[in-house]
Amino acid sequence: MSWLPRLPTWRMPSGPAGAITDVPGVRVGHATVVDASRGVATGVTVIVPEGVEQRPLPAASHVINGYGKSVGLMQVDELGTLESVIAMSSVFAAPSVQAAMLRRRLAEEADLGGSAGGRSVNLVVLECNDAFVNDPREHTCGEAELATALAAASDGVVAEGTVGAGTGMRTFGLSGGFGTASRLLETGESAYVLGVALVSNFGVWGDLTVGGQLVQPAAEAVSDEPSGSVVIVVATDAPFDSATLRRVAARAQNGLARTGCVTTHGSGELVLAFSTTTTPAEQPEVGLLNSAFRAVAEAVEEAVLSGLADAAPVTGREGRCLPTLRELTQPLPGP
Repeated sequence: MSWLPRLPTWRMPSGPAGAITDVPGVRVGHATVVDASRGVATGVTVIVPEGVEQRPLPAASHVINGYGKSVGLMQVDELGTLESVIAMSSVFAAPSVQAAMLRRRLAEEADLGGSAGGRSVNLVVLECNDAFVNDPREHTCGEAELATALAAASDGVVAEGTVGAGTGMRTFGLSGGFGTASRLLETGESAYVLGVALVSNFGVWGDLTVGGQLVQPAAEAVSDEPSGSVVIVVATDAPFDSATLRRVAARAQNGLARTGCVTTHGSGELVLAFSTTTTPAEQPEVGLLNSAFRAVAEAVEEAVLSGLADAAPVTGREGRCLPTLRELTQPLPGP
C-alpha cells in the first residue's frame, strides 16, 4: 500500500503474513465466481480454525448495526462458543451456503441428527449485499463454491481485494471487499497473535480517510449513494473467554471509524471473535487486554485499506464496473 497518500504509522508489529492466518491453526480459503455475460460477480470465503468441529472454541459476537441476515450468531452469544467453520458470502447466498455446510457435516458425522440423540450443530454464515455488481437471480453461491473454498483453505499469505466473498462488494464506492491483517501481542513474558479478516461493503466516496486525512481524488466518478455493510472476524490465540472476546469485538468499531465509516441506517455491521485457546482465563492480564484492544482497531483499519489497495476492476450486473482506488487517487511520487 506504499502508493497511498499519508500511510498510517502502525504502533504494533504485524505477523509474518500480515493476515488472520498468523494466528496458529487458522486457515483461509476463497472461491471466486465472475461471469460478466450473466452479470455475476460474487464468491465465498471460509475461515477455518483447526479442530473447531471437534472442540468448540471460546467466541462472542458484537452487533454494531443489525441490518443483516447472518446465520448462527444467536447461539454463539448464548453459549459463548464457536463450533463450525465460518463462511462469508453475499446476502442471498447465506441460506444456500448454510445448507451446503450442513450437508457436508451430515455426510461426515454419523452422529449428527442421528437416532442416538439427534445432536445438532450451529453453523455460522456472515453476509454482505453484493447486488449492485452481482445479480443474485443469475447465480447464488452454494455447494460448489463452499467445496472450492474449503479445498483452497491454507495458512500463510492470503489473497485480498476482489476475491472470494469480497468479489462484488464496494467500499467507499470503489472496488474492493476482502481484507485481512494481524498484530503481535507482546506483554511481559506473553506473546500472542490477533488477526482480522473482513468483507467490507460500506461508505461513500469523499469519506475515505487514510492516516487521518481524507483521500484527495484524482477523478470524480463514483456514486455518493450510501452503501451497506461490513462483517468482521477476529481471531486470537490469547487466552480469552467469551466475555473478554465480546469486549475485544466491540473495539473493532474504532478501526472502522478511522477509515471514515459512519455506520448508516442500512448497514449490517457485525463482528465475530474467537480464540483458539484451550485454557481461557476469566480475568486476563490488563496489559494484554489493552494490547488486544489496540490491535483490533489497527488490524481492522489496515484490513479495510488492504482490501481497497489490492482490488481489481470487476464487471458485473448490467455492465457495471467499479473503479479502483489506484485509478482515482494520485500515487506518491517515486524516489
